[in-house]
Amino acid sequence: MKIFFVQAINMLLLFGFSTLVYGQTDVEIHSKDAAYQDLVKGHVAWRTELSSPGASIQARQMRRDHSFVRYNLFVSGLPSSELYTALSWPVGQAKPSAIMEGITLGKDGIVMCAGRSPEQCGDPSKKDDPVDFSFNPEKGEPYRIALVAGNHRVAIIIVPDPIVAKDKGCTLSVERLLPHFELAYFTGSGFLPNSGVTFDSQSHGEERPVSTTSDNAGTFHFVLMPFVSGHRNGTTTIKGIGMTCSPSIKFDWGS
Repeated sequence: MKIFFVQAINMLLLFGFSTLVYGQTDVEIHSKDAAYQDLVKGHVAWRTELSSPGASIQARQMRRDHSFVRYNLFVSGLPSSELYTALSWPVGQAKPSAIMEGITLGKDGIVMCAGRSPEQCGDPSKKDDPVDFSFNPEKGEPYRIALVAGNHRVAIIIVPDPIVAKDKGCTLSVERLLPHFELAYFTGSGFLPNSGVTFDSQSHGEERPVSTTSDNAGTFHFVLMPFVSGHRNGTTTIKGIGMTCSPSIKFDWGS
């Protein structure tokens, strides 16, 4: 059985996107803004634009052993006759990289190493061996995986240890886009469509109000730079205000 530990590498990611950016000093924001905007654009595109039309992928948790979590992936909408390359884009890595070649799609679209020809990955003595993707996640850490064969591609973002809050039908979640939560990516759903959304945010007593607008489906996203000048670590709390629902999230940042 193939097991891959896809881990974060402490390098700055530079991928474009216009959204809300808060935190630190004005000088720090402006100096990092372009790189952070590009990072967010790449993250959003991985979830919404990378997959071929009609293609989808599902992650099924197979085992959780202390801090390690193992998944099998199941693909639909792509041909099973192709040989695929698995790509990974860990948090903090400069760009996606190939982690395995010669992958095939088996029964029910399971991602596997068939081991039936030299071009296919796997041990010939262990034919049709499912590929296990195993992670040792930080809280809120996203793992971006894609399968590519020519023009055929499908991508997924897995968050094994999510940071999520719910209140009265609304959901708010946050993902770390850099290794120490230097950049936090928030998504919301279940809010009133086409309406203003407002949050109170605090880090080390520093208040940072956040305002955005939900779309036709009642969803939104925004980013936050939680670090506070003069502090290497801390906790950020963010809570909805003046709305029919008020989900609240707390997360730690820093080394």
